[in-house]
Amino acid sequence: MAMAAASDPEVPDHAGHRELRAVYQPVVELDSGRVVAVEGLVRARRDGAELSPARLFADAGPPGGAAALRLDAECLRCVLTGAGSLPAGATLFVNVEPPTLGALSHQDLAELSAVLDPGVQVVVEVTERDLLHDPAQLLAGIARVRELGWAVALDDVGAEPAALALMPFLRPQLVKLDLALVRARPSLDVAAIVNAVHAEAQRSGALVLAEGIETPEHLRRALGMGARLGQGWHFAHPGPPPARWGAPLALPPTPPAPTAATTAFDVLRRDGATRPTTPDLLAALTRHVERQAMLLDEATVVLSSFQHSDSFTTATRRRYEALAAVSCLTAVLGPGMSATPVPGVRGRALADDDPVGAEWVVTVVSPHFAAALAARDAGGDGPAPARLDAGTGPQRPMTYVLSYDRDQVIEAANVLMSRVHVSAPEPDGAGEGTTGAPGERAGTGGERAGTTVTLRPADGVSASMLGGVAPAELPGLLTRAIATASNGIVIADATAPDLPLVYVNTAFEQMTGYGAQQVLGRNCRLLQGPGTDRTQVRVIARRLLTGRTVQTTLLNYRHDGTPFWNEITISPVHDSTGRLTHFIGNQSDVSDRVERERRTAHLAYHDSLTGLPNRARIVANLERELRRSARTGDAVAVVLADLEDIRSLNDRLGHEAGDWALVHAARRLRAVVRTEGFVGRLAGNEFLLVLPDLPPGDDGPVRDVVRRLHESLEEPVNLPGGPVRLRADLGSALAPRDGLSAAALVDAARARTGRGDRGPSR
Repeated sequence: MAMAAASDPEVPDHAGHRELRAVYQPVVELDSGRVVAVEGLVRARRDGAELSPARLFADAGPPGGAAALRLDAECLRCVLTGAGSLPAGATLFVNVEPPTLGALSHQDLAELSAVLDPGVQVVVEVTERDLLHDPAQLLAGIARVRELGWAVALDDVGAEPAALALMPFLRPQLVKLDLALVRARPSLDVAAIVNAVHAEAQRSGALVLAEGIETPEHLRRALGMGARLGQGWHFAHPGPPPARWGAPLALPPTPPAPTAATTAFDVLRRDGATRPTTPDLLAALTRHVERQAMLLDEATVVLSSFQHSDSFTTATRRRYEALAAVSCLTAVLGPGMSATPVPGVRGRALADDDPVGAEWVVTVVSPHFAAALAARDAGGDGPAPARLDAGTGPQRPMTYVLSYDRDQVIEAANVLMSRVHVSAPEPDGAGEGTTGAPGERAGTGGERAGTTVTLRPADGVSASMLGGVAPAELPGLLTRAIATASNGIVIADATAPDLPLVYVNTAFEQMTGYGAQQVLGRNCRLLQGPGTDRTQVRVIARRLLTGRTVQTTLLNYRHDGTPFWNEITISPVHDSTGRLTHFIGNQSDVSDRVERERRTAHLAYHDSLTGLPNRARIVANLERELRRSARTGDAVAVVLADLEDIRSLNDRLGHEAGDWALVHAARRLRAVVRTEGFVGRLAGNEFLLVLPDLPPGDDGPVRDVVRRLHESLEEPVNLPGGPVRLRADLGSALAPRDGLSAAALVDAARARTGRGDRGPSR
């Protein structure tokens, strides 16, 4: 093949003695457990010792380099060659790095395909690493693979935002959920990934495959995430191809190839009417689309095209730097555009004869939103094209199209994405300060750390309005007022990258434990910690990037690591020209208030003595389980525990002893049903246990719980007056046999306790 093998003399010497072999891990249908495909994996040895995949590729140099490309191609050939024994109709998954996929030519792919039996169905897994290295080359590689008849899967979705962001552009027939998703605890981040995958699968018919399934719990989570296929040690370890197969895997049809439309405007105007406009109206429309992008998550792609790099004005640069801070990929194209027009933004210069360079275009694609605006000159003898954010001067007639049709927007965005190639390095100093973490604005330079803010009276403020305070005296008065305020006051420079703090007052230092010199020049996120709500932080960041006021309460951390609840109000400050210059933050420690609110909310649904859910909460939980059982067909059981002799215990040892007895009983009841259900206190000496998800009509699990409850309660309780043995009348009921409502089940269970209608007593 055109790409050299690993024995090529350019490959490092330490890689010359390695041996590669292929192993295959089954892919199964989760419902049936049948093997429907295998994934080819490579194992390596060097000088007789096992070589980890990480070391294997690390030895080949940086991703995308010549040696790494050759190694990836060699691994691909190894897997395909070793799959010669697969039966006709089998499906083989193969991993390919994005740079390798983009570099494989038609001839390379044809030579690789010739190794396999024509009846074997190949699925190319595009790994999540380096997806954004060269998007245009990657899309071209995907097209060549599909021309060969191979399917495409997107691997490790959820590991990096890039996989979710490029999913609409790659249009995979299979989506592989990263193994961390089936092992992680449910969270908003996991839910966002699962929702995005569901949306794409619903639109395209893509199959969802969960990897890394090692336990029944992992399997249950994978099914809950909508996966139909799975792989992992729960089913089989990698090894030789399996001897037994299920039915052939039916893949969704290959997506149609992109149209040959030359520009985004051509795509959008096919189904939408064009409208006349002028640069000033077009600027407002464009900023509105960009503002919508500001409010989306980090799996967003923003692609724009300008008629000339001069149109990428200072104001536009600031907007796109902000967009790059909250999106996965932001790229701008146009004649004369530099490789890094602003930190975080990918630039691409278009040739003078490229028709895309004659258009204004902004496209936004995220998992749940898509918008595109395209415009071009309407012609005539008007003045030269105006800058996009121009508000004065001659207005050249233009024509525009605006679309929110997802398929149409993605097609238009593909026109731009196909031109976003890898850029050559900037000259020394260019793009300085762009090495911050994804989703964060670049760090500030040291000279900003000592910046101070001079406070001036607002325009139109007179001495009479200030109660006799002359304007000349106002800056010092305001500074003293802020310095002595009881709330923490901070001021951030809105004109500098990463919004560095330029002022903090004494109250802020006392509240947080940070001295001024420890925080000036740094972003206020230094107060965040492990318990800070990241979703809330992203919302705050987006509001600040759009210059809006923020009011929220956030869990922050002091310098010594202790948490506190911080009530924050952040207000934008503009100069006389309307330019945003600073943000002023007003902060208060409201930990006591938040704790009182939390305690009040807890007591509304929990028993103050035992800490168990109270009657209202346990009955609401039971009603919820009954509604769910009506859909699933499972049974729900209740066990009512009526503690005996609590009244006599109160008389003999006092009410404090009776309370301790109830607390000990609650702990033992909760321990018995820790993993099988939940327990609450109805009233007095009555407790209710709810056991959901039981086999219909089967009393066995209920009898087992009743037996364990008796055994647990029989253990003596050490009270201040001596050991006491607790006894309880236990009665159970099963839905739907004994009733379909919470009240009916509780009454049926109480009737079987021996107390009948006597009800709770204390």
